[in-house]
Amino acid sequence: MSKLVKLSIAVVLLASYIAIYQPHVFTVKYMHDAAAKFPILVSFFKWFHGAKGSNPRSDQVDLKDASPKVDTNRVFTKEELAKYKGEDGADIYIALMGRVFDVTRGRDFYGPGGGYSFFSGVDGSRAFVTGDFKPEGLIDDISGLGSQDYIGLRDWLDFYMKDYQYIGKVEGMYFDSNGEPTAYYHGVQEWIKGASNFKEEEDLFKEKFPMCNVDYKPEEGSRVWCSTKSGGVKRDWVGFPRSLYSADSKNIRCACAQESDLDDPLLKEYPDCPKDATSCMLPK
Repeated sequence: MSKLVKLSIAVVLLASYIAIYQPHVFTVKYMHDAAAKFPILVSFFKWFHGAKGSNPRSDQVDLKDASPKVDTNRVFTKEELAKYKGEDGADIYIALMGRVFDVTRGRDFYGPGGGYSFFSGVDGSRAFVTGDFKPEGLIDDISGLGSQDYIGLRDWLDFYMKDYQYIGKVEGMYFDSNGEPTAYYHGVQEWIKGASNFKEEEDLFKEKFPMCNVDYKPEEGSRVWCSTKSGGVKRDWVGFPRSLYSADSKNIRCACAQESDLDDPLLKEYPDCPKDATSCMLPK
């Protein structure tokens, strides 16, 4: 029996065990909670949710993208929105950052008893990235979040704009009673823009100084080395291992640096390691 067949059988047996003894692992609520805490799982959750998947188009989603057959100028009060929870077969609406979406076709998820029902009839924007689905966490205020959270909210909004029908706005933090953007709305756009710019700069920095390969052996200690694929960054250069300090010196990691960047003040040589070495043993 090949290793691949053995692995396949093991995966099936594990999945069967979980499905029988711990079925909650596969519920929508648990998957969304994991996606909220670990952004890399967002795409997988969207696939599980039955969506086609999406990539962010821009920092600010154009509200005119919705179907012209729908009055997207409608403004809901929070009390009106709360009526659309799918009870007795009624429509189901949710709101995200002040935009209202008709998610009725996802009744199994958003309707009464569904694993996603806590989002119905409210603007629970903050919970989309915090994973706090209790009433106090299902709020529209998203101030004080991290850059990754704002990027996550941008992606979730883009997902709903693509896969569900945008039908209007909800009066509150993002839009006034006339549907006009509030000062808070404009502030949120700046937060998202800043987060996007930060991520772009961070990605460029990771390409400039990709992480080293690391190997640890109890009898020898840790070894770091560079290759053309270290740090997940494929390139045509190898680089030299250096300690890379953050601007505030709170975080340190091993980075592979090209010869032209070795004078960067954030880089430090490893002790007892030649300057031109591509592999270094770290002090025990």
